Amino acid sequence: MFMTLSLAVLVALCYSEAFAQPCTDQTMCGKCLQTAGCVWCNLTTFDGARCFGRNVSSSMGCSSIVDPRSAPTTTTVPAATDSIYTTTPNVVLRPGDPLTVSVNVVSLPNAPLDLYILMDLSDSMAAPLATVKSISQLIAQQVSSITTNVRIGFGAFNDKPIYPYSPQTPAGCLPGRDAPDCSDRRAGTRQYSFLHLANFTSNFTVPNVFVTTNLDLPESSFDSLVQVLACEKELGWRNRSVEGPERGLQRLVLLITDNQPHLAGDGRLASIYQPNDGKCHVRPYASSVGYLDTAPGILIYNEDSLLYDYPSVGLVASLLKKYDVIPIFGIVPITSSTLLINNTFLSSYQALQDLMTSVGTKAFARPISSSASDVLDVIKTVYQEVIQNIAITLPPQSDVAVSLSQITCPDGSILVGQTCTNVPLSRTTTFSVTLTLLNCNTPSSSALTFSVPGFGTTTISVDKVCSCSCDKNVTVNAQQCNFRGNFSCGGCMCIAGWTGPACERSKCGQPCVNNGTCDSATGMCQCTDYTAGPFSNDSTSGILLPPYTPKFAGSTCSCNNFQNCPTNSQNYICSGRGQCACGSCACDATPYSWKWQGKACECPASNYSDCFDTTFKSGPLCSGNGMCSCDSSGKGMCVCSSGYTGKYCETKITPTCDTIATCIADGTCGSLMAADSGQQVVLTCPISSGECTYSYDLSPDNQVIRMNQVCSFAAWKIIVIVICGLLFLFVVICAIIKIILVILDYVEVRRWEKELKEADFSKNQNPLYQSPEMQYTNVAYGKAM
Repeated sequence: MFMTLSLAVLVALCYSEAFAQPCTDQTMCGKCLQTAGCVWCNLTTFDGARCFGRNVSSSMGCSSIVDPRSAPTTTTVPAATDSIYTTTPNVVLRPGDPLTVSVNVVSLPNAPLDLYILMDLSDSMAAPLATVKSISQLIAQQVSSITTNVRIGFGAFNDKPIYPYSPQTPAGCLPGRDAPDCSDRRAGTRQYSFLHLANFTSNFTVPNVFVTTNLDLPESSFDSLVQVLACEKELGWRNRSVEGPERGLQRLVLLITDNQPHLAGDGRLASIYQPNDGKCHVRPYASSVGYLDTAPGILIYNEDSLLYDYPSVGLVASLLKKYDVIPIFGIVPITSSTLLINNTFLSSYQALQDLMTSVGTKAFARPISSSASDVLDVIKTVYQEVIQNIAITLPPQSDVAVSLSQITCPDGSILVGQTCTNVPLSRTTTFSVTLTLLNCNTPSSSALTFSVPGFGTTTISVDKVCSCSCDKNVTVNAQQCNFRGNFSCGGCMCIAGWTGPACERSKCGQPCVNNGTCDSATGMCQCTDYTAGPFSNDSTSGILLPPYTPKFAGSTCSCNNFQNCPTNSQNYICSGRGQCACGSCACDATPYSWKWQGKACECPASNYSDCFDTTFKSGPLCSGNGMCSCDSSGKGMCVCSSGYTGKYCETKITPTCDTIATCIADGTCGSLMAADSGQQVVLTCPISSGECTYSYDLSPDNQVIRMNQVCSFAAWKIIVIVICGLLFLFVVICAIIKIILVILDYVEVRRWEKELKEADFSKNQNPLYQSPEMQYTNVAYGKAM
């Protein structure tokens, strides 16, 4: 037990020390507060590190602690008409100090609804069109059980009026394919991409429109949907407001089609390459084009549709989120003699539904038949699902990390997801969101926008605690800091070279390498041993120095100023026209603002005129492709950079493969670049050497890049190698066979020897054998007769 307690205390002490280390490293109040878990001691008489961990602040003996925390700065009481709100619209955040706030959503009763019906009017949609016409006045009645404040608009789409998407016949009909003689088509009706046919109204009826024909299966459904979204003002969408009749407004688009949409890239078939810009391009309708009867407020998107490609799914999703519109993809079965109903299109739109939902945009894909009840049921059920299933979309990641802690649904249940389902009207759903400031790299304030599809957005303003208020009261060159620093927030900020609580200690670092002394006033090394007179000779090196040139330089006086600097012909360092600084010359300027040139400042500035192209006096020195130096006679001359030649470096060298081969052979190409250097290639040269071919590339700056080498063998060498290989393989095979036979013989001999040892042979007499020896016993032998 004692060992366990000791181990726990040791671990706690180690953790406390590790946690406090980032704090004690901070010497300024602002930086201290930007470190998570740290506090600042503002007590003037405090001796020690002023920044330390919050967990040890009680034991540090400081009675004046600066420790601001993340907290709301203002709170508000929501109005009864707010559909989405937060009670903490303004907060302050300190790095590493999380704050939990709430975003509340209320499904208002009788909330207004704007429903736009966007319908595919290709040839196969004649039956659904008739259904929508017949129920147009019933739609508002069907939704009236949820809200009586409903407006409905209507638009239609087909496809871009250009081959290969649409036929180029005036009636938009192909005799023999669509109809025997196209007599069922309205005379003069042509193709169109999108038509806005009916403004939003509570007394909705479908105008007298006609179906047309296109050539391919996909439609311009997304192309027209972009116009429905982007033309917010032109089509008459209502704006959601906090007060007034539009509070809690819902926006829905019912897109009815029987086919898949054209997507970005499909326009290339008609040489349309410009990406869709997601902007409004509708124009007032002119009756002369012959689409339908003249009616007020009709808008058309046709000519401009030939300028822009079809939109991408990402563009459509972003516009739906921007304008807070929820799409309903109503998929109608294909009824044709050649095409059977398939679920491919429905599954495609369901995949789009899942994709849009994942990026924070509600979407619904539903099968829809030509029956009136089916269309009405889809509209009503989806609208109920929109207002009863509430999900929040968090703002994108920035310097403030936003995470969803939990959801408190109206029935009191607490969820960890992002959606609360089956929410009754007039009940509140609360999303608990945790805000954490990660850093202070961006401006001191920002705004976080939380959106709930179908309910709008709410914003929380964030002010960042990245500095201390006491930083505004600074005493410059303060006496408390021994006149070597500024005093603020109870401590000293020392000038360069000094350290300590009162800037009392010098921090020269190394002892100036015995070539200087540490200046007590600045805390920096002052290098000693200057030359005494103009161009005096240094007895050690025999080099003439400019007047009062220090022999040593650098923060530790470790750099010798006269051992490595170039000299002129008279043995003067930097020719006496510049300062030697650790092995290189910094040339002085002349009264005419021209600097001396050359490594040793040996070239006079007056020779610049010799380095200008006489044709272009105002051009740069050496055409900008070299530096002005001096020749043996003292006149100016251009030393050209690599890849340029000419008196003024005005000619760019265009090497050939012969010159590259020569420089490679002579070793004058310099260092070759690697093949994966990423350089642009302007010339490729194959160079043969013996039986190998080397490939060299040339970059625009005349750098030679060595590529791979390819070596070939003579035919007879290949034959010899093949024959030798076959012979070697034959020998190996023979050896293997021999080894196998020897092993088999050995095994057989061992088996025979074993059987021989185990055999049991006994000696037997042949019963037919008659011995040649016979023995008889004389019974009378030895007896007396």
